Amino acid sequence: MLLPIPHHPFLLIALFSLLSLLMRVAPVLSSSGPIPPEPPPEDSPRICPLPKCKRCPTAEQILAPGVGFALEMGYGTAAIRLHDGKYQTITRIDGTPSYALLLRRLATGPQNRIPDHIPSTWGKLRYLQKRAQRVLNKSLGWPATPETAVLADLISMLKVETAAALGNGQQVTRAVLSSPDRIKLAGEEITDVFDYLGIRNLMAEPDTLEDLYATSSAYAGFGMGLCERYTDPYACEREESHFPTQWLLHLDFAPDNLSGVIMGLNSVKGGSVKEAFIDLELGLGRLDGPNKKPGLEPEVYWAAVTDRIRTPAQSFSLQITQLILTGSSASDPRFKAAVKDALGGLVAEGTLKALDEEGKDSKEKKNKNLDLVFATAKGAAEFAKRRQEGPVRCVEREECKRARERLGQEETEAREL
Repeated sequence: MLLPIPHHPFLLIALFSLLSLLMRVAPVLSSSGPIPPEPPPEDSPRICPLPKCKRCPTAEQILAPGVGFALEMGYGTAAIRLHDGKYQTITRIDGTPSYALLLRRLATGPQNRIPDHIPSTWGKLRYLQKRAQRVLNKSLGWPATPETAVLADLISMLKVETAAALGNGQQVTRAVLSSPDRIKLAGEEITDVFDYLGIRNLMAEPDTLEDLYATSSAYAGFGMGLCERYTDPYACEREESHFPTQWLLHLDFAPDNLSGVIMGLNSVKGGSVKEAFIDLELGLGRLDGPNKKPGLEPEVYWAAVTDRIRTPAQSFSLQITQLILTGSSASDPRFKAAVKDALGGLVAEGTLKALDEEGKDSKEKKNKNLDLVFATAKGAAEFAKRRQEGPVRCVEREECKRARERLGQEETEAREL
């Protein structure tokens, strides 16, 4: 049951003005005061210095694995990134019919669902009314919205499977969630789901200035665009400043859809989407499976897939230099042949080599196919690990660095025993 919120616009504006004021004042009241920053190193690409971190991470925060969830059009996946740098893929769970309907609606509806992108005054007021309703529902321990309930249903199952994989009674208390680029779940939408499930949204800490969507997440999941020294922000930025700019084409292929994103980036944190599409009529399920389209000839279907991939690559003014594939149907050799046909002559030399990497044996081939399904979840787990271990937009004090070094030595000695 959802309790009603008054519709009067002036009451809503006053309510949210008060809430905004409290949110701004609370951190100031609880803070011990800012720590003056030191100038960045001379070889740093950064102009403004980062502040000193207010506290050191605990041993648990440093050693704990990062948990990543990824929402796809028809299913969700989970993975963890361990402290030794290895990944563990946990599970893939198909969404309910309600989940599939919601994702289809979000994929074909407005991409931006926050006030800055709502054109009419009445639309903004309706947003405020819905947001007030969300606050009330959350205060009662209910899902913030009907959409929250649908998403939480799938993520709760991913959470249970992940906790079982962690073992020793460990619970999933913090995580990062990736969503499709065309849908772009807002930070508050993700936080609504996570709050209901008792999970901290690590992308919202210390603020919500950064988002994570499928292309950047998959890029990280394949080990690209990541600095090695992420516990030293200045060193990380120096590494990233030397990464070459790539024009990336990310294709996701599953029974429910074919989607593509062209993005310019040199690290997982610095991308900008140039082209994006999602086609719900070109998922492999329209050709094979229970939802196949009657009378659809394979030649016609694959020609349409080829054309859909070729069109954005052909219209893009620059040359594609990198290609990544994801999705539960992306390993289909017919799809790879269609990609080759679509991009031949349009992309930089060597870009299509990724389509020929099948693996040396059946085990390696299976692992590569799993990577296509779990790449986005692995990338989300990588982000989770880095953000919970920190530091995030601050520089550790010397005592924090020494404590981290001691912990590393203890871990090394324990492994050698």
